[in-house]
Amino acid sequence: MKRRVYIYQENLSSELIELFNSFGDQISVENVEGNLITVLDTDYYNPEPIDLSAFQELIQEDFGGEVIIFVEPYMEKEFILRDEIKEFIPSLPFGVFFFDDIITYSVLKQNLVLKQSIREFILDVTNSEVIHTVREFIENNMNSSLSAKKLYMHRNTLNYRIENFIEATHINVKTFRGANAIYMLYKY
Repeated sequence: MKRRVYIYQENLSSELIELFNSFGDQISVENVEGNLITVLDTDYYNPEPIDLSAFQELIQEDFGGEVIIFVEPYMEKEFILRDEIKEFIPSLPFGVFFFDDIITYSVLKQNLVLKQSIREFILDVTNSEVIHTVREFIENNMNSSLSAKKLYMHRNTLNYRIENFIEATHINVKTFRGANAIYMLYKY
């Protein structure tokens, strides 16, 4: 399992690039283009992963200037939305962002192309029935019993579909952030 971490800084410093090169085998600089460093992270099984929020503060203090960090979800295959998100990163405020954050910001910034790409990605990795089930679950305040009743399905079936959605998309709709992202994606 691997993921990419994108670090964007207005005037990218060479010291910052050297810092990422010094991490070792599990985390390595894959590419530097313009103001964006792409770091490949294969450190999935580490019980103590890097705290990216603290890392962002460290970069800000030691290297000067604000940074934007986007963290892809860990996946076996390539994350197909990486090009669209790389273009979107400079429009984000400074901070650390995950996939569900990108969904929320794409809706707030009315980026219709990215929003449509995310919808297509979700449809590719799941199906319309699962999406409908998850949307109904969110609309019912993440109440499994009520959602199962309204969908005329067994509660275990509902939970199975939700777990499949989470596993396929890496968006945990059982949390506020994940549920809010999906709600906004399909509502607005």
